Amino acid sequence: MYKRKRLLQGILVISALEMLYYYFIGKQYLFINGLGDMPFYIIGGNALLFVAYFILVEKSNIRKKNALIIIAYALLIIAPFYFQKHVPSFNVDDATQIISRTEGGKVVKDRKFSGTIVDYSGLEVYIITLEKDKEVSRYAFDPYTEKYYAFAN
Repeated sequence: MYKRKRLLQGILVISALEMLYYYFIGKQYLFINGLGDMPFYIIGGNALLFVAYFILVEKSNIRKKNALIIIAYALLIIAPFYFQKHVPSFNVDDATQIISRTEGGKVVKDRKFSGTIVDYSGLEVYIITLEKDKEVSRYAFDPYTEKYYAFAN
């Protein structure tokens, strides 16, 4: 009993560490294309695990409880690899540097648009706003294809 209790506590600790990891990595990419959803999946998965473990599975059925613990650890091990697969190759800072170096001008905060929008293909892109010679230009940067184009000037 004590061993299973420690394993369940381990699941909670690993889940908390992974949520911090997802938050800080996703923040660099403005949580583009659902990168910010992973902590909610972990919380929901943990809730389902504990409901199944304590309520649905009978107390005497040790095999099912052990299987639930193994499945939870397996999912927690697989989740970072899945997350890392969907992280784009460019974060906001990289996109800002590329556009400001190529187009020239000073990066300014845009009050009209937030940091990301959904493009025609259904994926989110970064919005970078530059000011050059008192003229404001906006560019949409796709972090997956590494291409950008003028937007809403």
